[in-house]
Amino acid sequence: MMQNSKLQFTSYPLCERLPTFLALTLAGGICGCYGVVAFGTFACGETGNLLHLWKSVAGGNIVDMLLRGLTLGMFILGIVLAAILPDKLGKKRWQTICLAVEAILTLSVILLPDIHFLLQLAPLFLLAAMQYHTFNHCEGCAVATVFCSNNIRQSTLGMVDWIRHKQPESFHRFKIYGMAVLSYSIGAVLCAALFSVIGRKVLLLPFVIYLLLCPLIGLEPKQAK
Repeated sequence: MMQNSKLQFTSYPLCERLPTFLALTLAGGICGCYGVVAFGTFACGETGNLLHLWKSVAGGNIVDMLLRGLTLGMFILGIVLAAILPDKLGKKRWQTICLAVEAILTLSVILLPDIHFLLQLAPLFLLAAMQYHTFNHCEGCAVATVFCSNNIRQSTLGMVDWIRHKQPESFHRFKIYGMAVLSYSIGAVLCAALFSVIGRKVLLLPFVIYLLLCPLIGLEPKQAK
């Protein structure tokens, strides 16, 4: 049983294993919470930003409308890049480049001067979109690293199904999504607790995570089929 379990785990590439996703969701929780504690804006998703955009349009706030439009454009750009470049560069090479770019984007938020908060958060909108479309499968489950709503939903459904039917697949679903939610939440708590002490430097942890995962994924030997 132990041998089969190990074989099943190692059949996934490093980019799809649970430890990798726990690191990415931890970083996602920190980045997501940073926008909230620093500026009251969730910078890893577009729903809230889109609603603020239409509010600005209705209220005639041209400056906010333009800046919200810019961050929307950054999010769309991230999706476009993550949809096109894997076909051009290869999946592993793109994942490696994506992590390197995300490390640069995180560092840029730390180093940017005190300009309008949406301009400070714009790199995180790009980062979130790239990662959302690039790192989205963990050990057979479609997991998000920068959002949490669907992870909570899937974990709950897995738990309910496991309690009702006792199927190993349901427990696996419950475990993967539940661990993702837990790791994301730990990242958010860390960010909220440390922001008042070290400010933007709280983003150094996501920066280090992206920087370390980049060569680990890029240099992983190709697995035999």
